[in-house]
Amino acid sequence: MAPDISNTSQSLIVNTYYIFKCNEIDRMLVNKEIEKKYSMTLFMNLMSKISKTLDTNILNTSSHSFEPNGVSLTSVIESNEPMFGSSGVAHLRESHMSFHSYYENSLKDIIIMRLELHISSCSRKSVYFSFNDLSKNSHFENYDAITIDYFHRGLSLENLDKSGSNILDVYLQKKDISFELVEETKTASFVSLKLLKKKNKISPSTAYVTLYDHLN
Repeated sequence: MAPDISNTSQSLIVNTYYIFKCNEIDRMLVNKEIEKKYSMTLFMNLMSKISKTLDTNILNTSSHSFEPNGVSLTSVIESNEPMFGSSGVAHLRESHMSFHSYYENSLKDIIIMRLELHISSCSRKSVYFSFNDLSKNSHFENYDAITIDYFHRGLSLENLDKSGSNILDVYLQKKDISFELVEETKTASFVSLKLLKKKNKISPSTAYVTLYDHLN
């Protein structure tokens, strides 16, 4: 029987892009309105829900608001699974989750906000289950483009809960009507996806070209 090796980890990085119309006169006002909607409280609530979904506990959270715009939150989380051995093993089980917001104001008449969610988890529950929480939040789901990157590391993931892959598939299937899959790479331990809202659903059209040509 293969050993139940526990020094494995999963990482999920989700970047979402949101387009807002503006003009040079009210640009800063629009920025402030965006930040009210996508506030630190919103991110903290999402991280709390995701942590519970992944069967982890939040140990500590640090946050910072930038001027004129942008917020950053990072939480250290731990798995609820039984822990055995030395403090070194406990250290391997330390994980984190972070939210960051970035504002692109260099383009005429539009603002593009990027949200970056990074989950690094040692829980045996698939990080893909976090999409159940994200999909229920209307502010988060109102994006014009999304990139999803996943990878796992360790000696064995034999006992990892693999049902999370179905969660991702269902989530992506719901996007077929409004989004096009721009890029896809999948291996046994790595997934990278880029989805862009279809051209007739993005306004102005220059925003579509910007995202299509420069989305990373």
